[in-house]
Amino acid sequence: MKEQTKIYMKTKILQMLIILGLSSFLANYGNAAEISGSQFLPKYKDGAVEMNLQGIGSKSVLFMKAFVAAFYIEEGMAENPMANIPKHLEVEYFVRIPAKKLNNYTVERMAENISQEEMAALNKEIELMGQYFVDLAPGDRFALTYIPDLGTKFTHNDQLVGVVQGAQFAKALFSVWIGEKPFDERLKNQILGLENIEVHDNLVLSIK
Repeated sequence: MKEQTKIYMKTKILQMLIILGLSSFLANYGNAAEISGSQFLPKYKDGAVEMNLQGIGSKSVLFMKAFVAAFYIEEGMAENPMANIPKHLEVEYFVRIPAKKLNNYTVERMAENISQEEMAALNKEIELMGQYFVDLAPGDRFALTYIPDLGTKFTHNDQLVGVVQGAQFAKALFSVWIGEKPFDERLKNQILGLENIEVHDNLVLSIK
């Protein structure tokens, strides 16, 4: 009887663990936004910081889809996403992009959004950034996460590559995507939730 009781208890515990795991999965993925077959969670957490999905968008080059992107920001901060507040940008690529090419293009676009003096003041940070871009292959995800007083994290497929400190650097870097002179105005509006884009699961991303 004792042996049967032990087996019964183990079975019940296993069932509870499965149920809890399934509940957690549904809580995280049940309302995921989907675009071009890529899913993005409704929330992103970095330690105690929680950010909401603001919008998703896609970019094509020469009629070929290059990547999809999602932007996260803290609740109530949508009016000024370029402020010194936590933000997270996650990109999934469908094409191969060399690290050097991505770095050079990023630096060029940063220079479009800030002055020469500001660029010069960020020489060390920009040089460090160049070490954190990686060669990207189809299916790879590359993300930028800025947390005030900690810096901007560079991650590749959920693995931390490096961190660059400084609010001014973060502002210049994110301006490439959501600044006054982004590399793609339509994509900027999409990831900020200012322009409608087809999504699944009835998740509404447009706020205006």
